[in-house]
Amino acid sequence: MTWPGGLENDMHINAAARDLVTDTEANPRALADATLHVTVDRSRTLTSVTSKPNRDELRELVGTGGGSGYRSRLQSLVPDDLAQGTPLYFLLDDLPGVTLVGPFAWWLWRQGMAGYASRSQGSTARHMQDVCAGFRSDGLPIKQMIDGVDPPYNLVPALDLAQPDDPLAWHPIPEPPAASPMLRRRRLVDVVVVDGEVRVNSLFRDSMWSPERVEMVVHEYGLHATVDRETMRLSAISADPRVLPFQTCPAAAANVDLLLGEPMGSLRHRVRELVIGTDGCTHLNDALRALAEVPVLLDQLSAVGGPG
Repeated sequence: MTWPGGLENDMHINAAARDLVTDTEANPRALADATLHVTVDRSRTLTSVTSKPNRDELRELVGTGGGSGYRSRLQSLVPDDLAQGTPLYFLLDDLPGVTLVGPFAWWLWRQGMAGYASRSQGSTARHMQDVCAGFRSDGLPIKQMIDGVDPPYNLVPALDLAQPDDPLAWHPIPEPPAASPMLRRRRLVDVVVVDGEVRVNSLFRDSMWSPERVEMVVHEYGLHATVDRETMRLSAISADPRVLPFQTCPAAAANVDLLLGEPMGSLRHRVRELVIGTDGCTHLNDALRALAEVPVLLDQLSAVGGPG
């Protein structure tokens, strides 16, 4: 997420996803991929959408909001991508989260966002009470925001995710802009079968760059799950809240057990029904919902006889 024209102009979202399978000889192969470019104005209204593979139906998203109601519109426009769990749908489904959190990249660039927080923070904070564990109404962060006080954020210098012995572990990633903010979201869902057990490891990270070009993590979760291969239901899950902005945020991690026994393919819907309000976290919930694609990845894995 970047702002080539500055904070007062559109946010540019450039995204890429792929399904990568490794066979029994440790040979990696990309089975599907997608790219997405979206521009969004200050009100979170989509001003342009282009994708590869192309979907003409996505033009109907232009002029509509990237927040409330977006996912319902998306599901009606590209139902086949939803049903097939395509990389393109994975990217499109993430837009509500990235359009919400993206402008926070300016928090470290105080001169560039002068006046922005004071115009929006107090008015929006009241509407955000109890939307998640971090903004619970009896917590200090939301009380400070309602009072117009910018709460302290827990930001941690990023550990390098690169794997020197596995150059295909991550996409090629461009450097951040030299003189303006950027927020980057990185997602990983790994599926492997060990002794007949389906094991899932997932990573979710939001990070941003300071004017000194230091990458700082805003949100980072690890997810670990096992899946019953016969029923494709979630049999065990744990969340590791590694970096979160407020002391109130990690409480959500204890509630992932609410999903135990759920069919994996239903998680995009069931997470929004079961892990709600202060039981959940916007970012953790997005990571949980992405596990709906585990059956797709497992089918691809089985087709090539790969270990993971």
